[in-house]
This record gives sequence, C-alpha cells and structure tokens, in this order.
Amino acid sequence: MLTRQENEMLCRVGPDTPMGRMMRRYWVPIAMSTELADGTPKRVRVLGEDFVAFRGADGVAAMLDELCPHRGASLVLARTEGCALRCLYHGWKIDRAGAIVEMPSEPEGSVFANKVRHPSYPVYEAAGIVWTYLGAPATAPPVPDFAYSHYPESHRINDKHRVDCNWVQSLEGAIDTAHSNYLHSTDISFAKGEAEGSRWTLARTERPSNDGQPKILTEDTPYGFRYAAIRRPVVDAETQRYVRVTHFVAPFTAIIPLGDLQNVQIFVPIDDTHTYMYNVKFGFEERPPGVAAGRRQDDQVDGDFGTLRRRENNWLQDREAMKTGSYTGIEVIRNQDRAVQESMGPIYDRTKEHLGVSDTAIIRMRRRMLDSVRAFAENGALPLGIAEPFDYRDVVAVEGMLPIDAPWQNLLRSGTVV
Repeated sequence: MLTRQENEMLCRVGPDTPMGRMMRRYWVPIAMSTELADGTPKRVRVLGEDFVAFRGADGVAAMLDELCPHRGASLVLARTEGCALRCLYHGWKIDRAGAIVEMPSEPEGSVFANKVRHPSYPVYEAAGIVWTYLGAPATAPPVPDFAYSHYPESHRINDKHRVDCNWVQSLEGAIDTAHSNYLHSTDISFAKGEAEGSRWTLARTERPSNDGQPKILTEDTPYGFRYAAIRRPVVDAETQRYVRVTHFVAPFTAIIPLGDLQNVQIFVPIDDTHTYMYNVKFGFEERPPGVAAGRRQDDQVDGDFGTLRRRENNWLQDREAMKTGSYTGIEVIRNQDRAVQESMGPIYDRTKEHLGVSDTAIIRMRRRMLDSVRAFAENGALPLGIAEPFDYRDVVAVEGMLPIDAPWQNLLRSGTVV
C-alpha cells in the first residue's frame, strides 16, 4: 500500500510534477508510423502537453509545439509545405527545426523572423513507431534500440490502443502474472502446452500449468528489474517447474514471453488519466500470410484508438455468455485488461489496497520508480534505465520448463537479433 503522497508522485506526469520531469528524460513514443503516412499534421498529446507531428516531403518525421508562436493558432490545421508547416492564420512558415523561414505578413526586408524560434523536438523512428525526446537536447540518452527494431516487418505485428485511466494501472496489469489464471482463463488453455499451429494465429494461449498461485522472484537490473513466475506444471510436477521471465524496462515498458514470440508493451501517459499502449509482437519465425503487420484486436474503435467498450455500457460485458462458459463475458484479452483497469477509476487510490505475495512484481516496480524519481527530484540523479548503460537487445523474455531445483536464471538467454 502506498501513501497518498507516493501515489501522487508515481501517477502524475504533467510538466510541473516530479514524475513528469523525470519522464521527459526518456525517449517517448508519440505515434505509429502509419499515423503520419500522408503528411497531414497530427495532434499529439503526451505527458499532459500538446504537440504537432508531421512527415515532411523527404519522408522524415518531425514534432513541434502545437500552437503557432505568432498568435497561438493550432498548427494541426497548418498546410504541410515541403519539410515545414505553414500556419493558416497569417502564413508563417515553420520548418521542423523550429526556424521561421517565412513571415509573409511582415514588411519586406524585416529581420523579425530571425528573432523567433519555435520549440522543436528530436525524433527517432524505428519498426513502425515514432519516438521523441522532450528534455533538453544535451541530456538525451541513447535511443531505445529494442530487439524488434532489428527484425524485418514480416516478423512483427504492431498495434496501438487507448486506455482511459492512469498509466500506472495499465503498466501494473502487464507485469501482474497472477491475474492471467483468472481474468483471462477463458482465453488460456492450461494444458500440456503442446499448441498446434503458430503463436501468431492461435486464438487461445497455451500454457503447461494451471497453477494460480505462482511464486514470484525479482532481480534488479540497470533497466529496472526482471522477475520469474514459477508454477507447478500439469505434467511432471514432482521434477519440473514452469517458469516465465518478464521484464520491466523503465519508465513504462513490459516485455512478456509468448512462446517463441516476444510481446513488448509500452504504456505512454497521454496525461494523468489516459494512456496509449503500443504493442509489438515479434519472433524468430516469419509471420504467416494473412496475418496483418498492423492490426487492432477490437475493431470497435472511436477514432483515437479507443473502443466503444466503456464504463457507461459495462464494457459490453455479456452476462449470457458467462452462463455458458465465458469467465468474464468480455471477448479478447486486451478488452478484459482494459475493463478492469478502467473500472478502478481514472487514478486508483492505492491507500485503499491490500497487497499479497502475488503482487511482488507490482511492489518492486513501484519501489524502483519511486526511488528513482525521488533521487532525480532531490539530487538530480540520472533516472533508472539511464544511469547505467545496457543493451536493449539483450532484454529477452522467456518461458519454459526447468528442473525443480534449477535456478530460474538458467532460462535466460540473450542475443535475439536476427
């Protein structure tokens, strides 16, 4: 259980908050590459602030503050001209570096444009996701070179959706292994784990254990921590253990094993009460034909990666389906996660919770992030995941069987880059 002050420190991400200032020291996803495909300016809200992103005529993405430095009109309405935006209000043209290259409303020969600079931000684009850095340029860390960036598009699936609650609630759902035996029990087959077909296409996840009381062991790392969820298997329970190793990568990423696939989930705060989840699945085998590279698991979207499932309609829960075998009455794992996370309210009051041993990974994430934000706010210490260098490509989630007395670290491997 957190104190009210700790809960506020963990959850609030505006520019004047400790966590918000620390978050601005990381690279942050702002859009899928496909969102900037045709050069139309796109409003980007991240960490409680509004920006505009666009792709120039040369194909390079850029991001600026949303409001024109002249009179504050939105540059989302601007014309895209070459590698710059022209404000509709008075025709000021602003290039992606923030320079004012034309001021047609000013007298000929005026040098006023040389005195104005519009805030712009560096952009990094890889594997279908556009990232930006909102801190001072001199403080930018290396870009997050995840292993999936080194896989061809044929071996990846990217998607994105919005969750209407605080980012911590969503992240905690990703690193909470115990809930899968309950919330997702309709969608997980607790059998021998001998699934037929491809992990890309299986409608039901296969696991060789139905143990709903996993033993959770954590290990701190330069990027955050990793943890093992150790379960009794259905077969050979006297000699074997089923182990899943999940990673928390500061500040908002979980890397989860899915058989031979890696499932990278990035929970980006839009503001204090809304979150975008960027999801990348990738693996050693080529994606089968017919499985789209970018897809949404729920086609009932609202135009901003949201869904028609919301509190007002009880997330379209089907009580009749619950009578005939569905545990939740909510189809698709992602929708189940969204429903319970949003049901907690916009920002859950963690002073009211009662944590058990199954919440070990949740407790560890909170402690690591709170320790980091306090050190950053009080002493200017470099944040978790930046203070010590590490190779993103070596952060690999795994699952498998181990002898009952073997250290869980024996399952770890690295070097998944093809």
